[in-house]
Amino acid sequence: MKTRLSEKILTYALLILFSLFTLIPLLWAVSTSFKPSNEIFSIPPRWIPKTFTLDNYETVLFHSAIPRYFINSLYIGLTTSLLSLLFGGAAGYGFARFKVRGARGLSLFMLVSQMLPLIVVMIPVYFFMDRLHLIDSPIGLAIAYLIFTMPLVTWMIRSYFQGIPNELREAAEIDGCTQLRALLAVELPLAAPGVAATGIYAFVMSWNEFVLASVLTLSDKSRTLPIGLSMFSTSFTVDWGSTMAATVLISIPVILLFLWLQKYFISGLTMGSVKG
Repeated sequence: MKTRLSEKILTYALLILFSLFTLIPLLWAVSTSFKPSNEIFSIPPRWIPKTFTLDNYETVLFHSAIPRYFINSLYIGLTTSLLSLLFGGAAGYGFARFKVRGARGLSLFMLVSQMLPLIVVMIPVYFFMDRLHLIDSPIGLAIAYLIFTMPLVTWMIRSYFQGIPNELREAAEIDGCTQLRALLAVELPLAAPGVAATGIYAFVMSWNEFVLASVLTLSDKSRTLPIGLSMFSTSFTVDWGSTMAATVLISIPVILLFLWLQKYFISGLTMGSVKG
């Protein structure tokens, strides 16, 4: 009994420690976003500002290109998620359901891009996009993001469909369904939590990406929010108040998306842990 109590105390203590480790930087960013510039570097540091100000948010929303970058990031994130689920989902389903010679080797080969530093593929991607005339284009950036979203999306979808008994599809086909109808009516609803988790993963990856966005975008028409954060710093100074305000605004959509799809995300991760 004492051993179980000790284990519970240790577990909760670790959970609280990890939660504080995650939340403290976010709470400090929120606090800083409401501080005037003369309080940001005050000694000793203050969690609650003496004078609350909305000037930092006014600067971000009305005197910067952040609103434009927000639209770009939203469009690119949704496009990347859709394309990743469409092509990666089709590939993952094929690897899970069809016995093709060399399928295992091909699926392993798809993960090679995850083993390479992004800087290695950056130059070939740039020339490829330049040939397609997609430099400084939101759709070009969304296509480029498929490099690192597609492989893991394919593997995750493959794992989810492998967790669904093949007998369900066969029973639907016996009842008169085509293979496509059996997929849409039987298998896809069962895999919905996994598909939602995969879509969230692809969206968050594209939402936070900086390196490719800094290379493939040249103007405000295609720049994304991570690029916008760097606009508040110069060679000699950093506008920390505006930077923290922009950080808070950038974090809100991802937090809301996760809270909205939380149950699907958690059940999807659990579902994918059954088979690999």
